[in-house]
This record gives sequence, structure tokens and C-alpha cells, in this order.
Amino acid sequence: MKKNNSPLPPLTTKEKAVLQFIEDELLAKEVSPSYQEICDHFGFASYNSVQNYLKQLSSKGYVHIPQNQKRAIQILNSVQDFKKDLVDRLNHTAESSNGSGPGQSSYDHSDHSKVLPIPFLGRVAAGTPIERVHENEFINIPANLIKSAANHFALKVEGDSMIDEGIFDGDTLIVQSQKAARDGDLIVASVENEATVKKYYFKVNPDLPSSGKMIELRPANPRLKSMWYSPQDVEVKGLVRALFRTY
Repeated sequence: MKKNNSPLPPLTTKEKAVLQFIEDELLAKEVSPSYQEICDHFGFASYNSVQNYLKQLSSKGYVHIPQNQKRAIQILNSVQDFKKDLVDRLNHTAESSNGSGPGQSSYDHSDHSKVLPIPFLGRVAAGTPIERVHENEFINIPANLIKSAANHFALKVEGDSMIDEGIFDGDTLIVQSQKAARDGDLIVASVENEATVKKYYFKVNPDLPSSGKMIELRPANPRLKSMWYSPQDVEVKGLVRALFRTY
């Protein structure tokens, strides 16, 4: 459904969810959902939230909303279009960096001068959402840090909550996208749509033993305390695999 060869603007997690819901309703019922149905599905407090998301999707070229028509939302570019576009651009950029073009030498991961491009999703700290800071932004990382660019993204660190792990303000984290974690893993997690980097543990909170096992997000800074959450309130975004910093 993509209209031209220009890159599709990135979507936030909630924008993708709203677009996917509209697509699913169109496929199932052959008519777009009403504002009320979108509002009810996502538990929005008012139509304003629905209107805001639809305006964002419209401005990014994913939907068209005819005026004064009910149940008339038109899909211009789907969630799958966005995903395919991102993968295509990532693969194309990786091929260029890998020297796979005609007359170029083959790519060698042992060569520290080589780089791999991965999506740069913004900044991570307690209370800061994971969002792209610029449309279609990628960052080149040293190829010796990871074997493949697939399923990896980068985040810039803000704050000092993980200094005892050697992670400092301004460092760039290389994160492998993953939804599960084990005790002791260093993860990027989303809590109420806000992102943080912490050590992960699934255990009983000694201060609230009656609550059963909870997720502990543990900082690496003696000035800060662990945060405890019910499992359903924490979404693991990925595992921190490497970092690099510039001076």
C-alpha cells in the first residue's frame, strides 16, 4: 500500500496498536471502527485521545480520514508496510556498510573499523519514554560489538542509576530486542510506557511477602532503591548486550 519510495515515518507503540486495531476491524467487519469502539478498546478517557492518535497517523501518511463521514477511516499504509519498510532500509544500509556491492571487499567482523547501522530509538532513563528522537534515525556502531544488526536497537543513557555497572550518562547502549529475561539480566524495561535500564529479578519482595513474586528492577547506584512491580506492569523491551561511549 506504500505510495512512494520515501521512508515511512516511525510509529510509537501506541500508534502502531491503534493502526493495527483499525486494520483488524476493517478486515473482520469490512468497515472501520467508530471513535467509541476505539475508545472502548484502549480504555481512553475521552474521544480526544482517539482524535489525537488519528491525527498523528494521518499526518504520518498511514490513514486518511474523510470529513463528516462516520466509519470511513482509510488505511494508506499498514503496520506491516512500516515493518517491511524499516527492515528493507536496515538491510539496504547494512549491505552498504558490509561492502557487499560490486567491486567491494567482503565484510570482516574482526575489522574494528567496520560499522553496523541499527535503529536509534532515543534516550532511556527513569521516567523517559522510548521514542524515536528523529524520524528514521540510525546509528553506526562498531561491528565487533555485535555479530548482526538484526533485532538490535540503540538507546542513549541519561542519568546515573547504573554507574556501578559501568553505565554512565551519555553512553550508548546496544540492546537486543527480547520480551523475556532471567534473574540478573541487564534489561531495558517499559513501565506504564516509560522506559528504564535496570537489573531484572523475579522474586518475593521481602517488605511485602504476602504479594507473592514480583519483578524487581534494581539500580546499580547505592543512592537509589529497587523498584518493585507486578509482572503485568512490566514489559521487557530487550537485553543490554554492549555499550560504547565517545569523548
